[in-house]
Amino acid sequence: MKNILLIEPNYKNKYPPLGLMKISYFHKNILGHNVRFTKGVLPNVLANTKWDHVYVTSLFTFEWAQTIKAIEYAKTLVDNINQITVGGIAATLLPDQIYQETGIHPVCGLLNEPGKLDLPGDECIDQMTPDYSILDDIDYTYAYHNAYFLSATKGCGMRCGFCAVQTLEPTYVSYLDIKGKITEIDRNFGPKRDLLLMDNNVLRSSRFNEIIDDVIAAGFGKGATYINPKTGKQVRRYVDFNQGLDANFLTEAKAQRLGEIALKPARIAFDHIEDREMYERAFRLCAKYGITELSNYVLYNSEDFGGKGTQYRADTPEDLYDRMRFTLDLKEEINKYMPSAKKIAAFSFPMRYIPLSAHERGYVGSNWNPKYLRAVQCMLIPTQGKGVGSRSFFEADFGKNSAEFVRNLCMPDKLIAARGEFSVGGRGHIGETPEETMARKDKWDSNQRKIKEWNRLYNLLGEEKESFQQVIRDNEFLPEKCIGIVSDLQKKLYLHYLSGMRLMSLLGIVSLHSPTYQMLHSYLTNEFMDMYKDLLSIVVTADKQQSFVFKNFISFFGTKGLSDILRSLNKCDYNADKLLAKWDKISTQIGIYDVDFELIRIYCRYIELNILTKHDHLKAKKAILGMDMPTLAIILYESLEKFRDAIQEIAKNEMGEDLLKKAMEVILSNIQIKLISFLGGHANE
Repeated sequence: MKNILLIEPNYKNKYPPLGLMKISYFHKNILGHNVRFTKGVLPNVLANTKWDHVYVTSLFTFEWAQTIKAIEYAKTLVDNINQITVGGIAATLLPDQIYQETGIHPVCGLLNEPGKLDLPGDECIDQMTPDYSILDDIDYTYAYHNAYFLSATKGCGMRCGFCAVQTLEPTYVSYLDIKGKITEIDRNFGPKRDLLLMDNNVLRSSRFNEIIDDVIAAGFGKGATYINPKTGKQVRRYVDFNQGLDANFLTEAKAQRLGEIALKPARIAFDHIEDREMYERAFRLCAKYGITELSNYVLYNSEDFGGKGTQYRADTPEDLYDRMRFTLDLKEEINKYMPSAKKIAAFSFPMRYIPLSAHERGYVGSNWNPKYLRAVQCMLIPTQGKGVGSRSFFEADFGKNSAEFVRNLCMPDKLIAARGEFSVGGRGHIGETPEETMARKDKWDSNQRKIKEWNRLYNLLGEEKESFQQVIRDNEFLPEKCIGIVSDLQKKLYLHYLSGMRLMSLLGIVSLHSPTYQMLHSYLTNEFMDMYKDLLSIVVTADKQQSFVFKNFISFFGTKGLSDILRSLNKCDYNADKLLAKWDKISTQIGIYDVDFELIRIYCRYIELNILTKHDHLKAKKAILGMDMPTLAIILYESLEKFRDAIQEIAKNEMGEDLLKKAMEVILSNIQIKLISFLGGHANE
């Protein structure tokens, strides 16, 4: 019996690898082989297994790195690369590149022709029943796993320029019987809750009515239910034409038939603003026939395309906004006249265009730029992949009009993410202490002030707006770029895009005699102090920071910066020993003598051993804040004997007491010398 291994590369995906599931069925049930499935690499217990053949699937081309990694891993599991078969979407779209990188000629397209695997019966694999049992071989859980994964048609025929279907499934097949497959899945793997039909253009089929009849006969008519075998509870069943419904082919008769099945959601693409009338007609037909949940894919970042008998122009950010807004407007208009039970919900899913040949996700369309694309991703984070369906959320997140949307795209990513109302408790904050809530509220308040300040500066741009948009379009925010900006207004605005550490770096490269220094110093210490406070926080909270942080901060802000550092540390009695030691060394290097951080470290030891009286403790803190090191030294010197006694008491009964006492005497002697150096002639008084 041969050992067959199926590998899915270690990328994230919602759906199980349907092609591998069918190959598994073929090898197990037709050829009688032993089959194992893994995602990424095999568990250690199978590391030494000998494999007679390995199959590696592929998904999108932008997962290229993971795909190549999986193929190279497969090579380590066989004696000869002829024992490896590579297929799937990326392999079909870029077969020559797969061969160039791996030395393996991939199998392209569907397994529906004889000889593709050079095995008897391989022309039937695409129509075989998926083997659900392989999903038990891995720990990875697909978001959609409790469903029948089937196709009632193949192909599309519309040949849109941005779509891979014309290559993956070039021939349109108008009907495939799903009833027998559902029966076989039930018998071998148990009933599934939902029905995911992977058809690329089911509405084009001349046998559409038969397909709907099959869906209903399989138990997925409107209102269909399912008994969960684990809980015994009855739940609703759903049908999902996962690749979408083509509005070009949605007639009133077909919409009526769709209304007879448990369809949720009806996925209708709105990829181009030119399709608005066709999209609206399809939307209204779905609502008319009781389809109450709709979702629309909204392609953005695209180029000029041909398809569906139309030439489409490259989209703009305004196009994306207008299409999403149109869906909300249309939904609200329809719902005005609908009873509560028939009101519709509609969700927009912006889908970023990536060319079919791209090896990664970084493609930028001709009317877009990296900053705008990243901003859209930030705006979509709160949706958690569930789509945009609420007007209040849409207008708060994207804007009240397309101009405001473009403005929001220009906002720093960290401020885009910081918008929204403050909430007490709620998801993510359960069990939060009052102190934690207060700290989070302080952070929220600071972010709101930053958003307000960014808006104030952006509003002042006037005729400079376009040139500033050119500055930020590459989404790479560097200290050096800030110095090169001519306009002081744009420089101030640019500061809001820098991370705290990059802003700290900027302090170190600005000439202290330059106009930029004067502007920057005034803005941070007078005009907008939230940024200054953030920098101060970086200095005093990080245990393992780079030396340049303290150096740049003190060099730029001078005595004021030094004083503010001491005030911040004072809140916790200077409990930052590692920082104090590092600062003592740096301050000497850069010629700062106002504060002796080693002396403050000695003071910390006094605090730990409760040496000082409350009165002397307060005097010492006041001396530190006033950067009066001689006074601090006097206070410490006057209690030096008490400190010595406490140290010696600690050494008692410790292992190696004599050696420890000698070491402590050396330390105490050094401390005494340190204190006397500050006191001068006062030491003998």
